[in-house]
Amino acid sequence: MANEITLTISATITNGDFKDSFLPGAETISQTTLGGHSTVWTVGTSEEDLTVGDVGTLGMMMIRNLDATNYVQIGKKVAGAMEASMRLRPGIPMVIQSEPGITWTAKANTAACKVLIKIWEL
Repeated sequence: MANEITLTISATITNGDFKDSFLPGAETISQTTLGGHSTVWTVGTSEEDLTVGDVGTLGMMMIRNLDATNYVQIGKKVAGAMEASMRLRPGIPMVIQSEPGITWTAKANTAACKVLIKIWEL
């Protein structure tokens, strides 16, 4: 089979005279290796590695900060420590295609946050 995953992302921005949009439509992605993992991760204020269940090779990742107040820093592990590269604001979702072999890590700002994670092998 092919095109097992359908991804639809859109955004519109109106801020006074500034207007912009990102409306590429739906994209289909083939999943050659069957597998996925879904969890609600409680991220504390110390660095924590993401566990990926039985997923052998990271692929598409959907991440959403379920906290109403605090942000979460997300990054990759480099030389045993987190190299923060993304900030996940409260309630905001994010979709990325992970580079295989990365160890993702996170740290909450101020208080622990619940973060929804969905990972699909590709």
